[in-house]
Amino acid sequence: MIALDVNSTTREVFGNIAPWMRVVFFIMIAASFAVLGRQLLAHLRQWRKGQTGGFERDWRVWIRRLLEYGLAQKRVHKKTLGALLHLLLFSGFLVLTIGTTLLSIAYDGPYYFHHGWYYLIYELTMDVFGVAFCLGCLIAMYRRAFRRKPSLGHNWGDWWLLSLLLALGLTGFLVEALRLHYTQVQPWLAHWSIIGWLLDVTLLRGVGVETARSMHLASWWLHTILVALLFATLPVNRFLHIITGPLNIALRPERPMGTLVPLRMETVEETGLIGVSEIKQFTQQQLLSLDACMECGRCEDACPATATGKPLSPKKVVTDLRGLMSLGDGSVNVHGTIQAETLWSCTMCQACVQECPVLIGHVDLISDMRRYLVGEGKLSGPPARALQQVGNQANPYGRPNSDRLAWAEGLDVPTVETNPGFEYLFWVGCAASFDPRAQKVARATAQLLKEGGVNFAVLGKEETCTGDPARRIGDEFLFQERAQANVETLSRRKVRKIVTPCPHCHNTLKNEYPQFGGQYEVQHHSTLLAELVKSGKLTNDTGDGEPITLHDPCYLARVNGEIDATRAVIGAAKDEHFREMPRHGKKTFCCGAGGGRMWFDEPPEQRVSNLRAQEAIETGAKTLATACPFCLNMMSDGMAGTPGGENVKVLDIAELLLSRQTPG
Repeated sequence: MIALDVNSTTREVFGNIAPWMRVVFFIMIAASFAVLGRQLLAHLRQWRKGQTGGFERDWRVWIRRLLEYGLAQKRVHKKTLGALLHLLLFSGFLVLTIGTTLLSIAYDGPYYFHHGWYYLIYELTMDVFGVAFCLGCLIAMYRRAFRRKPSLGHNWGDWWLLSLLLALGLTGFLVEALRLHYTQVQPWLAHWSIIGWLLDVTLLRGVGVETARSMHLASWWLHTILVALLFATLPVNRFLHIITGPLNIALRPERPMGTLVPLRMETVEETGLIGVSEIKQFTQQQLLSLDACMECGRCEDACPATATGKPLSPKKVVTDLRGLMSLGDGSVNVHGTIQAETLWSCTMCQACVQECPVLIGHVDLISDMRRYLVGEGKLSGPPARALQQVGNQANPYGRPNSDRLAWAEGLDVPTVETNPGFEYLFWVGCAASFDPRAQKVARATAQLLKEGGVNFAVLGKEETCTGDPARRIGDEFLFQERAQANVETLSRRKVRKIVTPCPHCHNTLKNEYPQFGGQYEVQHHSTLLAELVKSGKLTNDTGDGEPITLHDPCYLARVNGEIDATRAVIGAAKDEHFREMPRHGKKTFCCGAGGGRMWFDEPPEQRVSNLRAQEAIETGAKTLATACPFCLNMMSDGMAGTPGGENVKVLDIAELLLSRQTPG
């Protein structure tokens, strides 16, 4: 028996490579890195066309995001072919890159650690992840050839890239097999390089040692040239995202998803700019984000505007802007390429932002361009009238603010005057104050709060629009006017806690008013009602009711992460009749009202609510519950316009819960 000296096991790093060849190798790799660096500098110059700043500066945020979205691939792990191939490619490329780097360190460093058990495990690991890498390439080719979805970006360069990557993997295994053959490595040691060994014993039988040595040298040069080609061409193909993706993941500014960046009057006075009309008016971080897009199409797949045939594709907005970024000094007009109709189609539901693996802020880009259109007076019709009414009557419905309490007739609802010691301010919102259907939500909520023993009050005629419609449509200064006025009112009334049935008011008060000094504990009515149910102050007997489903509002579930309270209020966990829609929770589908779209006219065939109504009908539910006055109206219209929808009741969760209370 031969004694095995594991500690002495290793291999020569540049075995079979003459000294002058090594010099050529280093020169070639250095040249490829020089080309890579030069092209990256060209991209950097494009990003520098933008406005200074916009980058996240907290290194702790960088690390958390890179671990969560970069290394752990949080937004890629799905049960799809695309997710599988990306996981294989990503893990394979990452491990092979790390392995090659470690080998270089061992070769050039002060201590040669590439031996013993480390070497054996290294060889096995590189083989396993090399197989993963090659499988990822093959699956990607299959997908693009036979199962490519329409939203996936594709051009001839993708075939070049995938072929190059696959050739790198295969030639790497070939080089290893030939090395094992010409060096006559003992079988027990060769088995650690399992793929190389299998190739050796199956394909290289009968090949002479010297022939194998020559073949190894030729294969090594081919592999080396391919490596140099990869680095040199990386910035001009889709693989650029392995650099720009992590950069954008780390550097995108940290803020709640539903928060837009405010315009500063001082900045407007200095620059004369309202919104964005030219590429150079975006921030440098936003321009970087354009180069991070790999055109995976996830944003487009999730977009309600795209799904209903509107001219908006979040992916195309990004790629169009990226194309404009490469032109001239950044003075090109973006609105010549991206039409106003495209921008107005966005519901700002944030589905595209949530789906993007590299955290591109599509909604921020659209919002900035909308602001320019509004500033230039390029908005007309019902949405322009809604903005005018927010400015004149402090609500988009154009009703006198003295009618704010009409919904409460006969309920004896406490106001800040009659109950100055209130704990919760019940922020009713414009829809629940003035829209006849949504007023029933306000009444139901107030009755439940009273029955649950909550010490609350309403502002009455002192309440005005939060400004959310104005900010989403693009009138930033009207929004700021309303925000500052409301913050002053809330401060005067010493408000600390707020509850509201409107997710849009909830988001604005919670996430955007802090920009203007308004710091409050804001709850959506679902959260407070769920607490009252849990404590036993409200009953929630689902009984033997009809099948029910739930539509999650975008600005409650996706933007603010609240999905459990709504289900607790309707008793979903204990109701055997509850039926979840395919798209629910944080993956919910928009009703079509967000982003100011509530105030736009659109043809029936392009109504998002019709698509969502069809999803609800297909569950077999007889009741559709929701938790937003805008969703309530949109889904009621959607049901009315969809075959089978006439048999489905649309109710707010407060209305549903109120119907379950024991009289007296």
